[in-house]
Amino acid sequence: MSSDFTAYSTNDLLRMIYDGEYHGKDFAYNALWGTVFGRWRKGIDLEPLIALLQSEKSGERERGAFYLDEADPPADRMADVVIKLADDPVGHCRWRFVAYVTNSRLYSDAFADRLAACLLDHDLYVRARTIFWAAVVEDDMFANFSDAVVSGAGIKRYNINNPKNTASWREPERRRAARGIEIAQRLRAGESVTSIRESVPDEDSYSFDQLSLLGHATKRALERRTAEAGSASGP
Repeated sequence: MSSDFTAYSTNDLLRMIYDGEYHGKDFAYNALWGTVFGRWRKGIDLEPLIALLQSEKSGERERGAFYLDEADPPADRMADVVIKLADDPVGHCRWRFVAYVTNSRLYSDAFADRLAACLLDHDLYVRARTIFWAAVVEDDMFANFSDAVVSGAGIKRYNINNPKNTASWREPERRRAARGIEIAQRLRAGESVTSIRESVPDEDSYSFDQLSLLGHATKRALERRTAEAGSASGP
């Protein structure tokens, strides 16, 4: 089969990729990465992707979340759909939400609230990716997000009649949220993951392991912010 798939609809290509039939060497790769993702990256024919992300089947949502991260479609076309991934019961979908927000720089009060919840996620990979997001975003976003977290964004609302009991239930989450912000703040200042790990023993080592793997990206973000600050200040 020719690698020119312009005559095929996106739905047809997705169906053919998974129908188990032989459509030629490297068909799946060329159809998906060469054509389908290319269309979605330009905002063309997004309906099949949106359908996957909104599916009632967790496997389809996971596949859609993977496609979302790889294709990186225009943020203005995906914001209302993507934000729902933050509340998905599948951790894979939640961290893909954070990854897409990191790449697209989507941000609003609603996104800040969902990112705050991801910062408190018990899936440590989701939490680590959210700390990474906070470490690399622009200064104004980080300041706004920090304020939202300090004010209690993302903390679960417990249905407890006694306010004192409510406060005691929320306190561990407040400390965990503050710790996440502290780690991000120190990464933004250029401190190494190794140094932060040694002085923040309450954080799970898995978070630091993942942040170490993202160290080069964190460093590049710091260099970008420094360069932008220098340009803004002028000669």
